[in-house]
Amino acid sequence: MLFLYIDPGTGSLLISLLIGFIMTITFSIRNFYYKVIHFFAGKEYKGTNDFSGELVFFSEGKNYWNVFYPVLDVLIKHNKRFVYLTADREDPGLQIDSEYCSSHYLGNTNQAFFVLNKLKAKMCITTTPQLDILNWKRSKNVDHYCYLSHAPMDIHANKKFSFDYYDSALCGNDFHIANLRQLERDRNSRKKILMKTGCTYYDLKNEGANEQKEHILIAPTWGDRSFFVEHGELLLEKLLEHKHRVLYRPHPQSWISEKELLSIISSKFGKNELFEIDKRVDNVHALSKAKVLITDSTSGIIYDVAFLQKIPIIAVDFEWDDGGYESSDLENPPSTKYLLEDFGRTITENEIYNIHNIIGEVSNVKMTEEIIDKHIFNFQNAGSVAAKQILSIFKGLK
Repeated sequence: MLFLYIDPGTGSLLISLLIGFIMTITFSIRNFYYKVIHFFAGKEYKGTNDFSGELVFFSEGKNYWNVFYPVLDVLIKHNKRFVYLTADREDPGLQIDSEYCSSHYLGNTNQAFFVLNKLKAKMCITTTPQLDILNWKRSKNVDHYCYLSHAPMDIHANKKFSFDYYDSALCGNDFHIANLRQLERDRNSRKKILMKTGCTYYDLKNEGANEQKEHILIAPTWGDRSFFVEHGELLLEKLLEHKHRVLYRPHPQSWISEKELLSIISSKFGKNELFEIDKRVDNVHALSKAKVLITDSTSGIIYDVAFLQKIPIIAVDFEWDDGGYESSDLENPPSTKYLLEDFGRTITENEIYNIHNIIGEVSNVKMTEEIIDKHIFNFQNAGSVAAKQILSIFKGLK
């Protein structure tokens, strides 16, 4: 019998070559698929893609209007012209009544990307990540692409390479900037202009009213990025055992994808007078009456609840598969960890057994302006700052 020996170095090289070959084939097939989609999608839009020399904003739809509006409002007030493009027919941006704005509906997302891939503009600002990764390509006729952060969260939960091909990014906090710089160094990717901007939608948010606090609010995410699937029943048992009034607010997707889990929770705890499942569409009641929030360490609501409602937060940390996410390449933990050191606490799944005492420890922490300034730039004034930063970049382009 003949045995072949391959030294570890050669073996590793062969594996890398094989992976590279598979990835090349995969991306080629995917690119062909998107080209076919774009060929048919592009036949819908009858307008122009030529906004040469202009400042262009692109939004995927109305859900991002509260991010764009504080910036656009400042531009209009200062008589600065811009173009607003959207992939949503119901986007409020299409109703902007100003001589300084030209707004256009491009069609659905695929149709919009077909237009954007051939866009002619001096600068394009967007909240859409993964430029030049999937079906949105950099246009050779756009001088500068700028990413406008649409949430105060760090970049850990974004897909890999989400920001690598932007020329600039308007960042939420120092942690955001540090992590982008680390990825640039490790990947030897282009060095971006990183601005200290903040989160623009906070400009439109009012702080929560000081109402009587009644319940412990449990508001997890869903799926494999939530502790609640495995440990939710234990948490509820321990809270109710110590006579806490509990309001459980499932993630909207849970009503679709986790019906069995909700049925189990309802069956087991539904008759307890201290327990309620919140089925309201909005979260006003849930937040206004909450003494403490318990959620996942990956939750997107941690910042909003801390800064606007000033409700102490307990976040349950757990192992999740971060393959394919920026988290897998980042050295530092998500920035929520540092926020919770100042206003709340991060716990392990095992510490759920001691949740009663932990609630007592965090209930007295107070949110301060110093804490807010440490964790977010330009709180409730980011729209004005973003507009000035964008204009500064725009004027500096040749």
